[in-house]
Amino acid sequence: MNNEMNYQNSEGTSLWLENLIDGTAGMRIKARHAVTCSASPFQKIEVFDTYSFGRILVLGGNPVLTEKDECIYHEMISHPAMLMHTVPEKVCIIGGGDGGCLREVLKHECVKKATVVEIDHQVKDAVETYFPDLAHGFADPRTEVIIRDGFEFLNSAGTRWDIIIVDSYDPGGPVQSLETASFYSLVADRLEKNGVAVFQTDSPMQRGEFFRQAARNIGAYFTACKPCLCMMPSFPGGTCSFMVAAKEEPLLAGFSPERYALIEKKCKYYNKAVHSGAFMLPENIATLLKP
Repeated sequence: MNNEMNYQNSEGTSLWLENLIDGTAGMRIKARHAVTCSASPFQKIEVFDTYSFGRILVLGGNPVLTEKDECIYHEMISHPAMLMHTVPEKVCIIGGGDGGCLREVLKHECVKKATVVEIDHQVKDAVETYFPDLAHGFADPRTEVIIRDGFEFLNSAGTRWDIIIVDSYDPGGPVQSLETASFYSLVADRLEKNGVAVFQTDSPMQRGEFFRQAARNIGAYFTACKPCLCMMPSFPGGTCSFMVAAKEEPLLAGFSPERYALIEKKCKYYNKAVHSGAFMLPENIATLLKP
């Protein structure tokens, strides 16, 4: 997102958090106070308590989740792909150190193993301390946490997964190997034949060229790709996108009503209607994908 987070004093002891896109446009969030600030070998890690969005996790100056709307992001990066698959038993989450995607994946009782590959263990530590509701999945016996570069892990692992979710916080962030053609090829190779992959593709409203190029790069290694959208107040431009990809095109038309019934009441944003509507693109975004 190439966002730029600035901190400005306001009245009293409050702070205004400015979330700027390329330093030219963005939004302001008023904070009550800073909760913590630390640094890992990869990035600065901060947590702020805010008036409108609850606690916010900021990595490398970029806000990556807020208590208010993290459910939107995590439900939409997880459930559409999970319900497209016939029976996803093995799931790999690349970059899921905040625990949110893991929480959603584990709502599916058919999952036997969920592997989270996070390069920065201090992100996981911060979430467990300051966002405990997001961290419950780490204690689930089905969960395996690997602290390692996601590209290196997939490259060395012999395992194939039913679902691979690339939960990358920010294009241009600490793991830029996840944005290469080699990585997309590797993900395709590590999927089962009937597997489904999901990639976060940023804001098509604010970073149209990145969205277009990501779609082309991913499409080079998968038979079928479908972009889906969700509306998030805290995301730049208010719109977040994902690319769902598979080796077999019919998979992307799949939807399990039986398994949906089991998670329906556990979701705050996602439902059957949202699933269908998320893949319906407005013309200005659909145009970005035209040759």
